[in-house]
Amino acid sequence: MPASADSNFAESDIVVTGEKQETTVQRAPIAITAITADALAQSNITQLIDMNGFVPGLTIANSGGFVRVVSIRGVGYEASDNLSAQPGTSFHIDGVYIVSPYALQQDFLDLQRVEVLRGPQGTVFGQSATGGIINAIAAKPSLDELSGSTQLELGNYDLVRGTATLNVPLTDTLAVRGTVQRYYHEGFARQTGLGPSYGRYGLDDADRISTKLSLLWTPTERFSAQLTAQYFNADEHGAAQKNVDDPDLDPRRISQDYPNEYKLDFFLTYADLRYDMGFATLKSLTSYQTTRNHNQIDVDRLDYANTGAYDAQPYWNNSVDAISQEFNLTSNGNGPLNYILGTYFLYQKLGQDILEYRGTDANPTYNLTLPLTFANYPYNLDYALNSRQKRYSYAAFAQAKYKLADRISATLGLRFSHDDFKSSNSTLFDIFGPTVYAKTKEDALTGKAEVDFELTSRNMVYASVSRGYKPGGVSNNSTPLLVPLTYQPEYVWSYEFGTKNRFAGDRITLNGAAFFYDYKDLQYQMEDPIAYQGGVSNVPKTRIWGAEAEATVEATDNLKFDGNVTYLNGELVGDYITLDPSRAHAATLAAAALGYGPFDAYTIALRATQTRNTNGNKPPKLPKWQGAVGVTHRLELGSLGTLKSHGELIYRGKFQYRIFNDGARDVVPSYTQVNANFAFTPRDTNWTIGLTVSNIFDKAGVASRYSNPFGSFTTSDMYIPPRQIIGSMKYEF
Repeated sequence: MPASADSNFAESDIVVTGEKQETTVQRAPIAITAITADALAQSNITQLIDMNGFVPGLTIANSGGFVRVVSIRGVGYEASDNLSAQPGTSFHIDGVYIVSPYALQQDFLDLQRVEVLRGPQGTVFGQSATGGIINAIAAKPSLDELSGSTQLELGNYDLVRGTATLNVPLTDTLAVRGTVQRYYHEGFARQTGLGPSYGRYGLDDADRISTKLSLLWTPTERFSAQLTAQYFNADEHGAAQKNVDDPDLDPRRISQDYPNEYKLDFFLTYADLRYDMGFATLKSLTSYQTTRNHNQIDVDRLDYANTGAYDAQPYWNNSVDAISQEFNLTSNGNGPLNYILGTYFLYQKLGQDILEYRGTDANPTYNLTLPLTFANYPYNLDYALNSRQKRYSYAAFAQAKYKLADRISATLGLRFSHDDFKSSNSTLFDIFGPTVYAKTKEDALTGKAEVDFELTSRNMVYASVSRGYKPGGVSNNSTPLLVPLTYQPEYVWSYEFGTKNRFAGDRITLNGAAFFYDYKDLQYQMEDPIAYQGGVSNVPKTRIWGAEAEATVEATDNLKFDGNVTYLNGELVGDYITLDPSRAHAATLAAAALGYGPFDAYTIALRATQTRNTNGNKPPKLPKWQGAVGVTHRLELGSLGTLKSHGELIYRGKFQYRIFNDGARDVVPSYTQVNANFAFTPRDTNWTIGLTVSNIFDKAGVASRYSNPFGSFTTSDMYIPPRQIIGSMKYEF
């Protein structure tokens, strides 16, 4: 954050890559927030979901326990239960688009900063960035000197986190940087319905390994090549999802009797090649990534004693493989014209395999023999899916900024995208119907136009119009009545006015923006009157509007205040009839009580009566108010050293979790969280001793409320972590 040159907080204005061209936060005419590595550490932000409250308009929740749902200004991922659907906010590492939404569970590792761009990024980033992007910028190898650090953190819940980083200049032109982290803690919640042999089976636990290795080669002043590989592994019990009907009122005790499991393997490697041609820099960014995710889930989220039945998924596996290639040419210098031209290719291969068993027997078995026939069909097999999908995406883009006058500049950007998608979905091993094959093909034109005016060298205003696009796809159904077999792409038109300001000798920074979104064909998960025929559909029209502000105030050389606040509002516009999976399931149960089966005409007709008109409903993931305030103080302790103290209060307002706005089922309540961090650096040493206390008052804030659109159609709460007390020692050299 900006500060005066003689300040104890002093640092130059943060340099960001923003729209793939280097600038500073204060000179970028877009809504962008950059969180430095130091800020991430002092607020105990170790992964994406920890960022709630720190960025205007950003809301991160969980879907099903193993998918991060990232929304910016209400634009996110409402079809996360469908393999073919893409997120609306894209996550990048060093500019590489991370394809798998499951990979968003990984821990941050050896970062310089995290950049969050708000609003459609339809030009230089393209598809799946209708809400914005999050770009994690990794620390780079350095040719200057041997350096590194080691850090050990210990905390309650048996937390242990060890991190080691080493940077080695091998020659004058070659350097390598490596980082490894081991992270473990016991579960924050306990799964109580299991037998004694499971012991204290904790959910929301951590058992993770992260590694990263990067090689930098600069044989000439004009050419550089960086090759990076990173790996993340988690082998845990999984997320604590507490059924809202759980009779145990303790939010950290979960009455489930089927042991949850969660495993994730993520590998990413990418090559960043750059050649300085003088007038411009030519860049090639090539990546390969693979994700493997295994889940074992207690679907009904309760035990047999409460339900007299069971609904379990011993097998929900997801796989994602992707290759991407980007070439771009970026202008150099400070002339009146700056530009970026580029081409982009992305190939994705997706797989999903699900088994679900349901019944009322007290001691079920989960046997399956392939090939499956009517002769060996398991008595309690309820659902099986084998899905294979491929997506090919091509794009070309160009964006130019021209200085019209001394203080006025204009930006124009355009991107053409082509998307091919193919899928095959086999339900119940094709015993009751053949494999369903489907495909979609789409072309999209997106971009932006922006004008900015420098009122002074420290004050700027800008206005922009931009368009974002997210591709459509295929639902996993075959003979529905209401739900389409394929769904439409999303488009968002954004109209934004913003301002960037510094006052009082750069001691005060104040940035703000107001926006209006015209949102077309919002993708979401819909049910069908015929059971097992649900899928993704589109809400034709949505409007979202809001305003946000960020500020820092350096009261003295040793005292700084910072904060952000966001106001959001919106509505689903026009008559649109849809069927809520939860209401449809309730109708199925009512029909069953009268002796009707799920495919009987009476049941289908009763389910159809549960349709509702969404006109006037609130868009999901849209807290009316959210924000944070923080204070940082630096105290010089003479010959002892320096003590840096930081405290923050985070508030997230209530919001609707789904488009259906189905009463209390969909309302995620507000919460307030207070955190503190202390870091002591003894004088003339390389040591730092730290203490972090997050969620000081041990609030059981509801992070998300997930209504499962499949199986038992349960609604469950996921809570923010309880009070954590973490001590650390770090040595840098």
